[in-house]
Amino acid sequence: MAIGAIFAGVSAVASIAGGIAGSSQASKNNATARKNAKAQKKFNKEVAKRTNEYNEKRDAVEQANYHAMRDYSHKTSMKNWRRGKELQDFAFAQQLRQFAKSNEIAAGQFGLNQEAAEQAFEGQLASVEDMFLANQFQGESSLGALQDVYTEQGFNKKEQDIKLLGIRSKQNLGTASITNQIDSLMTAGSLQKQATLVEGLLAEGKSSLGQAGKSRIKAKQASAAALQRGIIGIERELTGKRTQAGIELAQLNAETSLAITGVGLNLERINSAIESAEGEAEYNGRIMSANMKSFIDQTGRNIDELIQQKKYSDINTQASMMLEPEFSGYDPKPKKPPEREFIESMEAIPGFTPAPAQQSVWAPLISGISQGMGTMASADFS
Repeated sequence: MAIGAIFAGVSAVASIAGGIAGSSQASKNNATARKNAKAQKKFNKEVAKRTNEYNEKRDAVEQANYHAMRDYSHKTSMKNWRRGKELQDFAFAQQLRQFAKSNEIAAGQFGLNQEAAEQAFEGQLASVEDMFLANQFQGESSLGALQDVYTEQGFNKKEQDIKLLGIRSKQNLGTASITNQIDSLMTAGSLQKQATLVEGLLAEGKSSLGQAGKSRIKAKQASAAALQRGIIGIERELTGKRTQAGIELAQLNAETSLAITGVGLNLERINSAIESAEGEAEYNGRIMSANMKSFIDQTGRNIDELIQQKKYSDINTQASMMLEPEFSGYDPKPKKPPEREFIESMEAIPGFTPAPAQQSVWAPLISGISQGMGTMASADFS
């Protein structure tokens, strides 16, 4: 029991000693807080002073830098503006030179387009003239060939006419010869018959004079019979010769008819050759006319195409031309910006230093004593 009381007593003493130590420490802490608060207030005053000094210098420097930079920027802007004007004048002059050169090139190109078109037109017209001359020469050649055919066949016609004339002359001469021959035969036969009749009459007269009676009658009969035989023989001879002459005349007429027919066939061939030559000449003429018309039509289409090509060339040339430059004017002259308004920096004042927090010096002591007394009260001293 005594040990418990001892321990209680020790604990109570310790609690009181702790309270005393806490009170002492609170007093020290309060002193330190007051010291720190005083130092902080002094520091704040020094910071505010230095801040104000810095702000004054800074405001002065900023105003000086601003005016210096403002003047420098304005001078630089004016210098750049004047240089920009020079560059704009030079660039515009270059554009004007390029525009003049573009117009010069375009004018030359337009001239070349016109010259090329004129040469092409002249070529087309020359082709038409060449075609026309070729057709003329071909037409003259065709007419010459037709004229040659006319001449040759004319000679052939004359030759056939002469041949026909010879045939008819030969026919006429042969007919006349045969007719004369027949006439001669008839005349000769008549004369021969008359001579035979005379000879018979003479013989009959001689028979009548030289004899008498039956002998004379027989003699007369014999003479008459001989006369009759002679006349019949002459008739037969004349008939045979007339028949032969008729055959010769028929043969002559047949030969003449065949020859005339051959001449007619030759004349038909000549006429056919002339008609064929005329038809060929007319056909060649139609072909030449059609070719000429087709060539002229094609030439017209070629000229239209050349005109269209020239239009395209002119349009392309015009499209490649440079537009006339327009001077856009100079940039606005630089001006100084409005004067800046400066506001002085706000004066710095020392920062608020709150009153130091003070710890209660008695609270730890009272707490220690209360704890000690509680410990002692709870101890068992019995």
